[in-house]
Amino acid sequence: MKITEDGMFVLIEASKLSQEDAFMKHKPRTEEEEIFKERLVSAIRRGVKDFYRPRIDPSFTKDGNGICYKAGKKPAVGKSYDWWDKVAKKFNPARKSRLGTMSEYVAFLGVLIKTLVAEGWSVEEAWDAVCNDSKTLGHYRNSEDTKQGFEPTGSREVYGFFDLSNAWKILSDNGGAGGFWWASGNYHYNGYGKPLADLYHDDDCDCNFSNGVGWIVYE
Repeated sequence: MKITEDGMFVLIEASKLSQEDAFMKHKPRTEEEEIFKERLVSAIRRGVKDFYRPRIDPSFTKDGNGICYKAGKKPAVGKSYDWWDKVAKKFNPARKSRLGTMSEYVAFLGVLIKTLVAEGWSVEEAWDAVCNDSKTLGHYRNSEDTKQGFEPTGSREVYGFFDLSNAWKILSDNGGAGGFWWASGNYHYNGYGKPLADLYHDDDCDCNFSNGVGWIVYE
């Protein structure tokens, strides 16, 4: 796993995903698995390039006008897609930072499933945890030791990744009809209600959302 010097971002080798990977031979057993597999196949065919993604959720800087990545803080919730779109581009312009796309998020989940299998999970267990009930991968109402509120950033490690679900992840569109995407879930929900692979489109770009954070990536 290639991690940046500050330890906060990790390289997602999306270009190494292939329909010939062993985990891609899995035959979907639920509608959720079927929908996600279709999206993953589409992302692979699109040729999603490698990118860096944060290992933890972002939190606010002291002045509240920007974001940083530091464990033990409250997630930077309460801002709109439009706010995140601007802040993401200012975060690391030299590396072309921005909100990640839906295809990049799907590719990340493909890498996650591949990682789970490499770490000893069965293919069926990995697909189930990502697509059907993610209670073991993130912070949900039905997770072990659940909290009645947000967990601090840097919680619940899953093979080098943290905060996979505690707050929603706000993604950009794939360059299509505009708007943006919500991914995963938050602590209000059960893992089977909003698993990591759950995605839906929204057009309310200037509305502040109390339970979501931007998912920033860079080259």
